[in-house]
Amino acid sequence: MKVFIIEDEYIKLVTLSEFLKKYGYEVFPFADPLEAMRKLEDEKPDVVVTDIRMPGMDGFEVLERVKQSFPRVYVIMITAYGSIDSAVKAIKMGAYDYITKPFKSEDLLLRLEKIKELEELKRENESLKRQLREQYRFANIVGRSKKMHEVFEKIELVSNSDYNVIIEGESGTGKDLIARAIHNNSPRRDKPFIKISCVSLPETLLEAELFGSVKGAYTGAVDRKGRFEIADGGTIFLDDIDDMPFNLQAKLLRFLDTKEFERVGSSQTIRVDVRVICATKVDLWNKVQEGKFRDDLYYRLNVLKIKVPPLRERKEDIPLLVEHFLKIAGRDDIKFTSEAMEVLISYNWPGNVRQLENTIYRICALIDKNIVDVSDIPDDIYSPYGVKEELFDKAQGLNFDTVDVIDLDKLLGEMELKAIKWALEKAGGNKTKAAELLNLKKSTFFERLKKYNLS
Repeated sequence: MKVFIIEDEYIKLVTLSEFLKKYGYEVFPFADPLEAMRKLEDEKPDVVVTDIRMPGMDGFEVLERVKQSFPRVYVIMITAYGSIDSAVKAIKMGAYDYITKPFKSEDLLLRLEKIKELEELKRENESLKRQLREQYRFANIVGRSKKMHEVFEKIELVSNSDYNVIIEGESGTGKDLIARAIHNNSPRRDKPFIKISCVSLPETLLEAELFGSVKGAYTGAVDRKGRFEIADGGTIFLDDIDDMPFNLQAKLLRFLDTKEFERVGSSQTIRVDVRVICATKVDLWNKVQEGKFRDDLYYRLNVLKIKVPPLRERKEDIPLLVEHFLKIAGRDDIKFTSEAMEVLISYNWPGNVRQLENTIYRICALIDKNIVDVSDIPDDIYSPYGVKEELFDKAQGLNFDTVDVIDLDKLLGEMELKAIKWALEKAGGNKTKAAELLNLKKSTFFERLKKYNLS
């Protein structure tokens, strides 16, 4: 911390300066306040400690000059005994604190230490605020890969408009988080964000859920608002739009054209202002060509599109996602060994981020230690299919063009034996490590050792 001390009593100036330097402060002593003001712009101190009564310029003028140029700089005033009125005036003018003569150097040190603590709290608070802003801004979407940066850029781009959006991606890629992020970054952020899945309800109930109903419209119907009415002024997110019944698509198309609809069983027209964001797990155009999705609705919806990459195409984000889910589970004390993390990275995750999330929660629930190794990875993840694809690419180099007959069992056995010997040699005879190198569970590896009389 950089401290200016302005004091015309030379002995006091030297004493304070040398004392504070012992505690790690970068001290600039000035007997002349005018010289201190000339150095203010160049050095930009964190704290200015100034006497009030000085020749050439008094402490109030120093305080005023400092606060005009650098309002965030802390100013501590040194006042004579009994000059409480001067101290009160200084505080009103923006001084952080005052200290009354005579005082010990430790008294000044205590005030400076409090300033350091205050600044640390401010930094922590600002950091927390930034994290919360980012978390709200991108709705817990985790990723630093190039493909996810492209998604973030698209979110910012489409958020500033009011056009319809289609979010396309496989199940479990986080399409709902992206929809919420678009809403959070849009001018509608203070209005409702309403989500509904088009695959969760039968056609009649889905129509009532979307547009509302009146009592008696169908068996069990009551007077109720639909999701579009509830979302007025905000955003409605239609998940699994590719599963919306064909007949209901016409009513959605009419709403997109007119912003109007009727509740089920009613003739009264309702008008609302709602932005529509849809998500699909398939290419909607293929559904159009199959005759299962209206082409006019497709063109109406497909104004802006965001494609969400599957997890297998952004594996560099897996360690970050693991850390994120461990924090959510309250187990951020858990660490993965490099081998265990490699298994997670090597796996292709057909269920995408949702599958990874559930896997981490399962691991957290089943282990009673802080280190996760390969043997703690669930069997459905830790399998030969999780092995890096490069290994299989190397196997494709085998040439069978000149062979008439292949004894497959013998060939596979020889390859397996060779791989086991390779792993044992690479692991220096450590069987647990050798099993990890082959992505085998220890029990399976020991069975193979016994099979080839290597135990």
